[in-house]
Amino acid sequence: MKKNVNLLKFVFSPLVLAILISGCAKQKKKEDMAFNDLKSRATAYMDKKRYDDAAEYFEQIVSQHPDHPDIAAYKLVLAGLYFKLGKYPAAYEMYEHFNQFYPASSKAEYAKYRAVLAKYYQTLKMDCDQTETEEATRLCQEYLNNTDYRKYRTDVVDIQKTCEHKLVDKEVYVFNFYLRQGKYDAAEKRLETLRKTYLASNNALDARLLYLESKLAKKQKNKTLLTKNIEKLATKYPESQFTLMAQSLVSSKNNFIF
Repeated sequence: MKKNVNLLKFVFSPLVLAILISGCAKQKKKEDMAFNDLKSRATAYMDKKRYDDAAEYFEQIVSQHPDHPDIAAYKLVLAGLYFKLGKYPAAYEMYEHFNQFYPASSKAEYAKYRAVLAKYYQTLKMDCDQTETEEATRLCQEYLNNTDYRKYRTDVVDIQKTCEHKLVDKEVYVFNFYLRQGKYDAAEKRLETLRKTYLASNNALDARLLYLESKLAKKQKNKTLLTKNIEKLATKYPESQFTLMAQSLVSSKNNFIF
């Protein structure tokens, strides 16, 4: 009983009450702060490189003052903080929002480029699901389709190629899986997908596809197609690794996976 009394005395001591009230007041004050106070706190935390804290105050600015004349700039700052903190989904949403809502802004191209980057960074995680990679490829194409966007074009093209290579590798992986399982119709459909989706923008893929088709032809005992593809590879791509790999299909039992 004495312990409980002492505990109550501690809980309701002036110091503890002051701390609790201060904490509640601080939270309430943050939510009810005037714009200039929020901006001041956010800037102070930025100067101290306390980016998590700064982001919280910029979030308050964006949510509580949507009609402020400089709100677009603060949204861009918040997007940058999310990106710096590695919160790429949130950064992507904010950059994409900026690009869509302020298309006439001088920062619209920058926002679109950063949206591409934020989405691309999400593709770098170890994950068999390539949905984010497909989305990043689409965003790259949106940027490239806008003829007014020029500043980051080279970088975006490189990102798009990297994403497409990942998607191609995924299709090839699935093709080889079906091939090993003896599901030849399914394997052929993967090759058709590769041809229709990526061949037009990736001439280097042609040799690889001819080799993969040769692997399928060998499994299906289609000597005519196998011979035809090997001859085509030797003629069009005499120095390609895929030409040598295709030729090895009729001279050895090596099973390449490329």
